[in-house]
Amino acid sequence: RAPSPAARALQTSAQIERAADTMVARALIPLLVTCLADAGKMRAAVVANRSWDFQFHLEKVEVIDVEIPEPGHGEVLIEVHASNINPVDHKIVEMAGWSWTYPHKLGYDAAGKVLALGKGCARLKVGDEVWGEATTLTEMVTTAGTYAQYAVVSESVLGIKPKSLSWLEAGAMPMVALTGLESLLWAAEGQAAGLRNATVLVLGGSAEPFWRSRYTGGGTGHVGIQLAKAMGAARVITTCSETHRDFVRSLGADQVIDYKKQNYYDVLQPKSVDVVYDCVGLKGTGDHAFGIIKEHGSFVTLLTGATASISTRFHRPDVRQNAPTCVGSCSQHQRIEQVASMVEAGKLKVHIGQVFGLEDIVKAYNQSLSGHSTGKVALLLKNETQHAQIQV
Repeated sequence: RAPSPAARALQTSAQIERAADTMVARALIPLLVTCLADAGKMRAAVVANRSWDFQFHLEKVEVIDVEIPEPGHGEVLIEVHASNINPVDHKIVEMAGWSWTYPHKLGYDAAGKVLALGKGCARLKVGDEVWGEATTLTEMVTTAGTYAQYAVVSESVLGIKPKSLSWLEAGAMPMVALTGLESLLWAAEGQAAGLRNATVLVLGGSAEPFWRSRYTGGGTGHVGIQLAKAMGAARVITTCSETHRDFVRSLGADQVIDYKKQNYYDVLQPKSVDVVYDCVGLKGTGDHAFGIIKEHGSFVTLLTGATASISTRFHRPDVRQNAPTCVGSCSQHQRIEQVASMVEAGKLKVHIGQVFGLEDIVKAYNQSLSGHSTGKVALLLKNETQHAQIQV
């Protein structure tokens, strides 16, 4: 029996990977695109329709058959192997934009293999194993649709996946690592080694979302601890429950404050911390944090609602404050390459709490929202055998 269009596409992709001659590989690309077009459909997670009340309606999330996208100028088509649930993915379902076309594909992060190149692509090649936050600054209110078998992504945001990472790990790391890197680079005034000898406080180090802040967590805290150390911090302090003390210690935390028993601003001395990286986002955090920040120190928070009040800022004008928008604004291949170098140097890893398949996307969202995940909620879209290889 003749192979299906989808099977022919996979066979052609394998031929391209094996082709030693670049010209031969490029000659096979039109055949691959034709096979994918003939295959027609792929499975993808979508928001089915608009939310009229701006509330989180998980029943709107479905996995359906949609057309396989074709790469445009400067874009690549990737076969998605893995992704993850980020706090912003919850927010996308809640916002359900008025200008979007429905059903609207979901997903920001991706790790996968390049299948085809659009015109103008010169950096990547077919067969490359890539990873990244698949959204550019100009697409901040849209998504790349990485909760799918295939996705079209701008070449400019993708980097080569570190060989030391599994597909699951690579799919789980981009956004939290890029957000943390951009935040701490800002605090260090743009210098990768600018935290050298600094004391950094990471609020929410075990990535367990506080119940009043369901859109935080998502892995930013445990990655933030490692980034601070990788950028030269002499001392990293973090908050978490006693249950996760050993976990954050293993990441490099020098001091752990159990937020269930003590307030960090009662434990730490006034003006004793250079940088506060807030991964929790509770209202009033900035007002408390400013009191422990040194002269000309920095406060970075993931949510604008946690920023210091006008009154607090008036009394501490020396403290820098920022709430970076890192959906797309942090996404560029130079940044993901910085993250990759830290991974390859053994300075950065991602902890995966739970793994779900694409068809269980609703269960994955529920797990992420539950507040019971230490680490990332990962999505495995290909190579199911990796479940047995990853300790979760």
